[in-house]
Amino acid sequence: MLNAVPAEPDDAMLMARIAGGDETAFRRFADRHVGRMLRLAQSVLGSAAEADEVTQEALLRIWRHAARWDATRGQPGTWVHTIVVRLCVDRLRRRRHEPIDAALEIPDPAPGAFETLAAQREAQALRAAMTSLPQRQRAALVLFYQEEMAGNEAAETLGLSLRAFWSLLERARRALRQQMQRKTGQDGRM
Repeated sequence: MLNAVPAEPDDAMLMARIAGGDETAFRRFADRHVGRMLRLAQSVLGSAAEADEVTQEALLRIWRHAARWDATRGQPGTWVHTIVVRLCVDRLRRRRHEPIDAALEIPDPAPGAFETLAAQREAQALRAAMTSLPQRQRAALVLFYQEEMAGNEAAETLGLSLRAFWSLLERARRALRQQMQRKTGQDGRM
């Protein structure tokens, strides 16, 4: 007779246990989601340090408010990403007066070469174009393309209907395309 390995609890079960104060369940839940939370926050904020702070704040909120999660309104992962996006938007609002380009500088560890220089210019133009977008458009692009969320999950994270999300995403794509064309000019150079 083989010993059955107990099934790993799903996120909903873990949330119920976290709401009851189970630290082990919280650690397991955090381990599952922290990587994606960090990537999402860094993509929206453009700063690893700020992304770490937002992720820590989000984890604290999950621990304190796990009982607020409502299974009828979505998956725990969606709830977590909604918390992260809202914290990021709050930070972006607070730092509006700061030059965003300085906060978004991400050094390229690749060795210097013509390809690297071209990639850096393109990445810099993309970052600059992204920062010029309205916050919700930026968040829609990040959730859909960088975090590879399904449309319905991204819409739920942003608190939109699916139709409104697709409309927002299309406006964001169009605005980003226009910004990139302005930044690179007709010949593709900056």
